[in-house]
Amino acid sequence: MDSQAKYCVLASGKADLMLRMLSPSRLNYREKIWDQAAGLLVIEEAGGMVTDLDGKPLDFSTGRTLANNRGVLASNGLLHPAVLHALRQLGV
Repeated sequence: MDSQAKYCVLASGKADLMLRMLSPSRLNYREKIWDQAAGLLVIEEAGGMVTDLDGKPLDFSTGRTLANNRGVLASNGLLHPAVLHALRQLGV
């Protein structure tokens, strides 16, 4: 499913969480801004949250990729702190 469709499902309340994890074979991969920017706005307007896997806001100022971010965590907002905590505990 395309990234924007995933964001729409989450914003509609039919999902609670979306993770874009890092592949062990591509640890230096960074998300493209066009796959995340519009979805972030939709999620935030619906009351959710979007950060990277470290809890940092997505930085769209670095060109074509989210060079200052690792992965993406989008949530309904309620689960966000707990998921970030679990990711830290797992060493992700």
